[in-house]
Amino acid sequence: MIKENDFVMINFVGRLSSTGQIFDLTDKNVAEKENIKGEYNFSPVLVIPGGNYVLKVISDSVVGKNPGDKYQLIVSPKDGFGEFDKKLIKTYGISVFRNNNINPSVGDMVLLDDKMATVLAINSGRVLVSYNHPLAGKELKYDIEIVSIIENDKDKYSAIFEHYTGKGPENVDVDGENVKIFTKEDVKSYVKDSIVMDVEKYINKNLKTQIVKD
Repeated sequence: MIKENDFVMINFVGRLSSTGQIFDLTDKNVAEKENIKGEYNFSPVLVIPGGNYVLKVISDSVVGKNPGDKYQLIVSPKDGFGEFDKKLIKTYGISVFRNNNINPSVGDMVLLDDKMATVLAINSGRVLVSYNHPLAGKELKYDIEIVSIIENDKDKYSAIFEHYTGKGPENVDVDGENVKIFTKEDVKSYVKDSIVMDVEKYINKNLKTQIVKD
C-alpha cells in the first residue's frame, strides 16, 4: 500500500470534464486510439506523495492505493490550475508582436514581458492575450493507473533525474554516501541543484550527489 514519500510510477489521461478533450496523457495506446498528436511523454511519470512532481491532488490521491489500481479523479479549478482571473487579460498592438518576429494566431502560446500568454483574439490590429494558465478555470478529469512502486535506491536516483531532464541517466554509481549520476547530456546548474536537493530530501539527507557528464 502506498504511503507518503513512496516513489510511485503512474500512467494517466487528463481530460476537460466539460468536453472530454484530452490535454495531457502518458498512454501511447490511448493517443493512437483517439488520434492525439503532439509532444507527449509516453511513459509512466513519477509521483511522490507529499512532493510537488504533479498536482497535489494527484499526489494525495495515490496514498493507500496499490500497483494495478485504476481510478478516476475529478479536479476542481482550485485544486488544478487556478480560477480564471480577468485581470490577467491584456491587449497589445500587433506591432509588439511583429517587432519580436511573432506572427500571432488565436490559441498560440507566446512569450511577452518574460511571461507566457495565450492569444485569445485578434481584431483591427489589436491582440487580446491571457496570462492565465491555459487550463485555469477548468474542471479536469484524470484516469489514473498505478503502475509500480520503486523500491531500489538506484532506481529512485534515476527516476528523479529523468523527472527533471526528460531522459534517464547512463549509469548510477553508489559508494557509501557518495552517489554519482552519469549522463551524456549537458545539465544546467539549476537542474543539477534540484536533483541533488530531491535526492537528499526524499532518499537520504546525508548523501553527497554528483551529476557527471560521461
